[in-house]
Amino acid sequence: MPSDHPARRSATTWLIPLVTFIFGAVVAYAFSPKPAPEALAVNVPTFGASAPATPEAGSNSAALAELALYRDINDKFVEQMRRYETRLREIATETEAEGAPVSAEVMRDFALETELLIDRYDLIIKKN
Repeated sequence: MPSDHPARRSATTWLIPLVTFIFGAVVAYAFSPKPAPEALAVNVPTFGASAPATPEAGSNSAALAELALYRDINDKFVEQMRRYETRLREIATETEAEGAPVSAEVMRDFALETELLIDRYDLIIKKN
């Protein structure tokens, strides 16, 4: 009949898609990748021959302090390696005297590798 109104839809037929859309938008926002923070610009070269002989006072003092700390750590590490190399050579001499020439040769080779590392560090320091 023309006077009959069409049947009304229940509230759940409208509510379920709306809630699903909102839930999906919240999940998509929560799992979307966050932008990376901006990289800090360093005004002073940190290594190599391009490093200035006298850095400007005040510019990048944190970077310069960190470089000084790294240099100090490296110097102490290389000093320990120098003692280690000397001790390896002493042990190799004692080992050879006790009748183990193969072990002595292996220790001398290891001491030579350590000496080469120390020489490389000295060369890098001399260039800078």
